[in-house]
Amino acid sequence: MADEADQRSVLVEIPEPQAKVTERLRRSYMDILCSRLTVTHTCSRRLRSEERHACNESKHLMDTLLLAEQSVQMASGSLTSDLSLLLHDLHQKKTSVYRSIPYSRLGSNRDAHCYRKARPHLMAFWRACEEGGRVFERSGEWQKLLEFVQAASRLSGELPLWETSEHNSLRQRCYNTLAAFCTTALKKHTPNASRARGLLRRFRAAPASRYGIGSCLKELEKILQEHQKITLSHTQIHPSI
Repeated sequence: MADEADQRSVLVEIPEPQAKVTERLRRSYMDILCSRLTVTHTCSRRLRSEERHACNESKHLMDTLLLAEQSVQMASGSLTSDLSLLLHDLHQKKTSVYRSIPYSRLGSNRDAHCYRKARPHLMAFWRACEEGGRVFERSGEWQKLLEFVQAASRLSGELPLWETSEHNSLRQRCYNTLAAFCTTALKKHTPNASRARGLLRRFRAAPASRYGIGSCLKELEKILQEHQKITLSHTQIHPSI
């Protein structure tokens, strides 16, 4: 009898299935499923955005690696005088100057604050002018040096002009450095009239200070006068031409 009572008590203590718990579990499952679908959709959009960003980053990385390789070669003195590579490097550094300027500000983007942001990139541009010129100077490739100077002075003229005149000193330093290379090259190599006029035009368009580029202007003016004399003499000898 005692065994039968114990069995009945055990059966009575077993709770019946609760419908509310089952319904709650069903709702929880649906919530989890919906949340996973939402996360999947969000991740898909994020992945597409990250793929586009990755493409841009990849291109930037390739440019960075190319310039880094060039810097290593330049530091070791083994850089070949590849004019297009050096000018590409210089163009990239000019682009970095403009990228560093915070254009989202409400005020001027040529003030002291923006200059401080751009200054490291301006210094890098000036160093590229100096290092590029040194490459051709060491190798004695005077024609290429003049081509580099002409292109680099054009890029220097495209650098931003700042509100404070002192902040434009790095721009002037670029012109002074290039003018010094130009003067050295002109003593070794006489360019044709077209290149001489192009160089003269670039340096005449430089900032107001003529201290660093005066000797270069004199050399170019002298060369153009010689070209004019040769042309005039040739015309007198062959008046029909």
